[in-house]
Amino acid sequence: MNLKSIQVSIGRKMRAFVPGTFENVVLNKDKILETYEKKPTIKNLIISMTTYAPRIDSFEYAILSMLNGSVLPEKIYVYVPKGFISLLANRNSLLRAEYDKDFISLIEMEIDYFCHSKYYYAFSDFGDTKDIITGDDDIIYYRDWVKHLVESAQQYPDYDVIAYKAVDVKVVNGKIAPYDEWVHCSKKHLGENKLLFAEGVGGVLYKKGTLKKEVLNKEKFLELTPKADDIWLWFCTYLNNCKIKYILPYKNQKLLYVVPHSQNVTLWVENTIGKRTDVYVENCNKYFLEKHGLNIADL
Repeated sequence: MNLKSIQVSIGRKMRAFVPGTFENVVLNKDKILETYEKKPTIKNLIISMTTYAPRIDSFEYAILSMLNGSVLPEKIYVYVPKGFISLLANRNSLLRAEYDKDFISLIEMEIDYFCHSKYYYAFSDFGDTKDIITGDDDIIYYRDWVKHLVESAQQYPDYDVIAYKAVDVKVVNGKIAPYDEWVHCSKKHLGENKLLFAEGVGGVLYKKGTLKKEVLNKEKFLELTPKADDIWLWFCTYLNNCKIKYILPYKNQKLLYVVPHSQNVTLWVENTIGKRTDVYVENCNKYFLEKHGLNIADL
């Protein structure tokens, strides 16, 4: 074993004792599963996410990190393609026993809307009655992830959408600048600009009744932003006269870690490196301007 391999091995072992890491969640798997049912839950709050076959061996780690939270939602809904549950039955599932307890619901979709499935069915069924947190299937979230989203929603009653990751959108000469010129929010840049773009990867809380107009228009989001749910939700947010609030993780904790081996297929690379984000923004900008008279650059 060479020096680099030794360093990597030592690093992994050390990370097992760092709260919030993938290795730490794996190390404490049994304890998490033994204790999560005793934790406080927040009424009228759900988590919604989606996954698919290429992540069948990794998505449960994201859920495990949610179960490791200091507080929990009423329920976690995981929307999956047809046939997924039978595939999972033949794998070494971490959560097999938990699916029978009704806290985690695996729901096979009649129609798979791909990345848009993360919010579509939850908004359709619960959008008017529950606060909804959207999460990703390839992320290990930190313990106070849910707690701080909910507390921030209460702290900022004038804001409808609370996001851990956001981007300050740049407008030049009355037009939305390319995505590469937008500024990512951070401790040094808290996103006080009115025009913020919420990125779903960090987790986003949508207050009940927030998004109504257009958001469930499946024909249009599949046409305009088939692989970019964040962009569609962004335009719908401003169409519905809602405001986005960027927040920092509670007590400077690290927000998230990526689940190992989950990035063989990732929309982020295609959308950003491939410049597809700019195409989708332009698609939506044209549609929302013509249909609703909404020009985001003028906000």
